Amino acid sequence: MSDPFSSSRSKLAWAKENLLPDLDRRIGEFHNLDPYAKVVEPDPQTAGWEIHKIKLVKPFPESLGNLTSDLVVNLRSALDNAGYAIAVALNKPDARNTAFPFASDVSHMASSIGRSKDLPPEIQSLFCGFQPYRGGDDLLWALNELCNGNKHKFLTPLQTIVWRGRASVQGFGRPFSMPDPHKWDSANNEMVVVSFGPFAVADAKWNYDFDFFPFVAFNEIPVVEGEPVLAVLYHLCLKVESILMGIEAESRRLGFIK
Repeated sequence: MSDPFSSSRSKLAWAKENLLPDLDRRIGEFHNLDPYAKVVEPDPQTAGWEIHKIKLVKPFPESLGNLTSDLVVNLRSALDNAGYAIAVALNKPDARNTAFPFASDVSHMASSIGRSKDLPPEIQSLFCGFQPYRGGDDLLWALNELCNGNKHKFLTPLQTIVWRGRASVQGFGRPFSMPDPHKWDSANNEMVVVSFGPFAVADAKWNYDFDFFPFVAFNEIPVVEGEPVLAVLYHLCLKVESILMGIEAESRRLGFIK
């Protein structure tokens, strides 16, 4: 007997076993290009001061956004296809309203469930129980937002700073300021590390020492903004897999799927 959820399983497997490893590999290749540089620029706001930055100096690959978009669309489609599989099993292959009902928040859930109105009430209730809305299962809600977002804007390179020794700058005879916390400027693809003012004495010395660690994160999508893309997508794969297992188990229990 054929597997009624084969389409959902196939889309999930493709996302988990092909797209996610490919994205991981391409992110690694990008970082291996040494795309960041430490630069020093004059402070345009304060005369005599200079700004020390980490800056992205090579293009951020479009392929990363394309792969991420393909992956999240596969995951959402896996959920939608599960609903249609139930309709087909109930001899309703022409059913049009079998989609998984994402909503902006719980107050919109009642209207969103209309996207599943051709499915049995028990399945509609099951879908609602997964809380696919903001304030319910936020990660599940983010999946839908990622599918609807601009794939060329929802990824950004990010940096974390780790200071060697004390988390401060050692300066003598020179004022300095340092962001707390350090934040990556996605618009300009850079991060200010520290700013120095003019030397107070001619033979003054200063030094600082730090490591920075690059990663690719989500951008412009609440809940996952600033979070590492690979970790978020891995957890989304696990979440969709768990939901599909729940849908199948309940469908079999109710006798909709043999």
